[in-house]
Amino acid sequence: MTQARPESAGSALLLVAVSARMLAQSAARGGYASIAVDGFGDEDTLNAASQHVAVADFDAPVCLDELSAFVSSKDVCGVVYGGGIDTRPAWLDKLEAGWPLLGNSPATVHRANEPHEFFALLDRLAIPYPEIRFEVPETLDGWLRKSACGEGGMGVRFLAEPGRLGPCEYFQRHVAGRIGSLLFLADGQDIVPIGFNTLWTAGHDPAHPFLFAGAINRLELDAAQRPKLNEYALKLTRALGLVGLNSLDIVMDGEVCRVLELNPRPSATMSLYDEDFPAGLLRAHIDACRGRLDGVVALQGRVRAFRVIYAPRALTLPFDKRLPIWCADRPMPGACIAAGSPLCSVQAMGTEESQVLSLLAEREGALLTWLGI
Repeated sequence: MTQARPESAGSALLLVAVSARMLAQSAARGGYASIAVDGFGDEDTLNAASQHVAVADFDAPVCLDELSAFVSSKDVCGVVYGGGIDTRPAWLDKLEAGWPLLGNSPATVHRANEPHEFFALLDRLAIPYPEIRFEVPETLDGWLRKSACGEGGMGVRFLAEPGRLGPCEYFQRHVAGRIGSLLFLADGQDIVPIGFNTLWTAGHDPAHPFLFAGAINRLELDAAQRPKLNEYALKLTRALGLVGLNSLDIVMDGEVCRVLELNPRPSATMSLYDEDFPAGLLRAHIDACRGRLDGVVALQGRVRAFRVIYAPRALTLPFDKRLPIWCADRPMPGACIAAGSPLCSVQAMGTEESQVLSLLAEREGALLTWLGI
């Protein structure tokens, strides 16, 4: 049975992200009508959202102006932003000026994304992180060049030659450990940990060796590491006034969990837990933004994982066949996918981690066979 919509009748949430599918599906689970604004317009997003607005170029000012003009005639009760928007201050400012912002403020996002300020904050809070520099290291080997303005690992690469840093860039020593994250809810003063995750990177593009490739909602941590990560999230929440869903990315350096970055908005790992919440995690995110964490109980639910599939060559999807149901972010029939671009994601769920990983690999192979690759 569809739940009654928790906002006023006829109103809708405005969901804005480079890919809004996850937000739209969680909104539907919670009974919200939604206007999804993203750059993909995939089948799953169109099925979940009440309306969809396609954005061809998030960096083109005209797109932001056109969106504002379109949405101004709609009854919008609030806006939730996702990946790709937190790194675009003009979008955050425009959204905050137009509608109630259900998420961290632009000022908070700036403090989390500006490298000088963020790493100085980690120092004050005694939170460990890999060594960083704002000047070219004496030796290039073992260093990364990173941009806090990128998303999905696009702005991370090995340091191959010296050069001046651009805006929001810095150098960071490479730590070759497992990459993980903590997804948590915050109300400005307290947190509720939702889950610990292992993050994967893709290896198909040498120019972007840390491109995000998926995640599983399991991360091997000992009895001391879990509370330590929760402590880091709590310290950052109180220092920055974090609200709603946030994600803390870390790298395992021996027994030390070193913080890589804070994503001050719902992250992709939200999809690994949404089904554990009958009204969806977006409802919990909105409640937390309004200062309500009461009643949120994070469960160690089923093992879930997804892997992003990048097109190995240019593809045109057939009109007469649909991608398998265990895919998400499914392009519309006839869609043209450029080589190296995200095609879709493959999902798997089970009771054991090994079972889920095996099923995920099997489905990835089946998808490529289905596509004739």
